[in-house]
Amino acid sequence: MPTDDSSKPSFDELMTPLTFVVHCKLESYDIYIGRPSKWGNPFIIGRDGDRHECLAKYANWLNKQPELKAAVSELKGKILGCWCAPFNLCHGDILARLADAT
Repeated sequence: MPTDDSSKPSFDELMTPLTFVVHCKLESYDIYIGRPSKWGNPFIIGRDGDRHECLAKYANWLNKQPELKAAVSELKGKILGCWCAPFNLCHGDILARLADAT
């Protein structure tokens, strides 16, 4: 009996490297996403809330930035460099998830 392969990932999907975030001073990276890059999080921990609040604000802000959202695909499969990773959650995790979904 034939199986339905439509739910299985394609070869290209399997071979596309995942996007991930590293500490910019501890690892090599492809794209810097910290401040003052276009990907930088404008929300500062302490001034704008705790880490989780700042990440939520970044996600909401990013959704209102059509040019930036359109450019997220350029991050797909790249190593993103920031100051938070891997020790803390980072806005780069949001960018990586969005990039991998493109």
